[in-house]
Amino acid sequence: MTKEIQEWFLMPSIKECLAEYEKQELGLISDIAKHGCSGGVPGLTYYSETTAFYDAHEDEVWQELSDAADAAGIANGLMLYNICKNPTSLRTLKNDLVWFAVEVCAQQLVASREAV
Repeated sequence: MTKEIQEWFLMPSIKECLAEYEKQELGLISDIAKHGCSGGVPGLTYYSETTAFYDAHEDEVWQELSDAADAAGIANGLMLYNICKNPTSLRTLKNDLVWFAVEVCAQQLVASREAV
C-alpha cells in the first residue's frame, strides 16, 4: 500500500512539522509528547509514511539520537539499541527512529511552552 506523503511533514524541521500538524488540527503535540507515536499519529502510522518522513528528515533524526545519547552520557550505539532493540528490517529501524525523534521534539516543544 502506497501512502501519499503528508503535507505537514514537508516542513524544514521536525518541530515545524509538529507545529503544522497541530495547525492543521490533525492532533495535539501534547498528546504525542505524553503518549508517543505508537497510539497513532495521522501521517506517521504506516511504514511507507515513516520511511518517507525519515528520508525527509534523516539528518535531524540522527541529531536527536546523538543529543539524547549525549544527555544520557551513553554512546550513540547504545542509544540506538534502546530505541530499536530488534530491528527486523531497515524500515522497522527507520520507523522506530522517526517515532523517537518526533516524540522527543514534541516533548521539547511542550516543555518550551510550559516555560513561558
